[in-house]
Amino acid sequence: MNDPVVDFVHTGPGTLAGRYLRRFWQPVYRSQDLAAGRIVPIQIMSEWFTLYRGDMGTPHLTAFRCAHRGTQLSTGWVEGDSVRCRYHGWKYDGSGRCVEQPGEDQALAAKVRIRSYPTKEYLGLIFAYLGEGAPPPLRRFSDFERPGLVEAGVPEIWPCNYFNRIENDPGHVPFVHRESLLRAGRKDRLAIREVSAEETEYGVRMGSNVPGRPPEYIHFHMPNIIQSRSRARVEGSRQDVQNLWADRYLMHVPIDDEHNVTFIIDWIPVTGEEAEKYQARRLQARVVMDVSPNEIGEAVVAGKMRIEDLDQETPTYYSFWVEDYSTLVGQGAIPDRVHERLGRVDIGLVFIRKIWERELRALDGGLPLKQWTTPEGLADQSVVSAPAPGSR
Repeated sequence: MNDPVVDFVHTGPGTLAGRYLRRFWQPVYRSQDLAAGRIVPIQIMSEWFTLYRGDMGTPHLTAFRCAHRGTQLSTGWVEGDSVRCRYHGWKYDGSGRCVEQPGEDQALAAKVRIRSYPTKEYLGLIFAYLGEGAPPPLRRFSDFERPGLVEAGVPEIWPCNYFNRIENDPGHVPFVHRESLLRAGRKDRLAIREVSAEETEYGVRMGSNVPGRPPEYIHFHMPNIIQSRSRARVEGSRQDVQNLWADRYLMHVPIDDEHNVTFIIDWIPVTGEEAEKYQARRLQARVVMDVSPNEIGEAVVAGKMRIEDLDQETPTYYSFWVEDYSTLVGQGAIPDRVHERLGRVDIGLVFIRKIWERELRALDGGLPLKQWTTPEGLADQSVVSAPAPGSR
């Protein structure tokens, strides 16, 4: 971007977009991947941190390095609710306070502190507040607190800027996902969409309309979350793909300026015994692929294979992944937006960019920022055709 004030691409410490994103709670890890007593290094917005879960189960996020000699704390180990540096044994509690320094006067430890960051667990993810001052309340998604099956999916790490994924508008579906839709017998989904957009209290509502069918909507929550409803990304049997849907949050978080991690939360309308049976079918349907979807996508981008060459037994969930990866990573790690030629189908991303520009200019000028809110019942504004009678 030529104007640093409207540069939403670069998000490292001190950048304007980085300061803006740090005003929101951001997901940083999937809860089930961090066992009690485990410690890992993580990178978010070009900044490294130490994430660990205390022996009693509480997650903590602290600075990356020990204050003594600067080694990374993740090479150490967890003791109780604290972490001990492997180099000389300095020990820090979850607030970043040094509580023990072997071989030193105890009075010295009381003067040492590293930075720590508030964390909360919600809907299967660990969220952290990386900004300055007191954190705002954690945003809640009431649609996903309804009875149903909630799952945090495997985080997707892609070698492109987080905004590539944010701008994946609804107009792409009949082209990017052409092969998957044809294989699924959903030729009706190849119709050209008329795309609309409007600003809302949560961000942008993007309409995707096909003549003769009810409108469908994708909801963009400022600053980096997309909410949608889909059948194609349902895992399980072919009947599950036909009869169920997933309400989905895609949370696109920068790792650095050329890599992002997308945290996924799904809500599926099954409960009780039906949910247990579906979970069993889903586990049975999951395949151990010889190569990852990312590797297949890289092969497509490199011209070594085509989307049409995917094994016919590839689950729709994975083929959609490969198709999105190939096009979004194929834009380049940071796309050349200066020479784009946008049209009517791009109205959603135009709205998103204008809102981001407005908010960054306000932040830069010390002006009030819009306070975004998430209403209840938003998921049910996304239309999914009813299943055929007797198909469930």
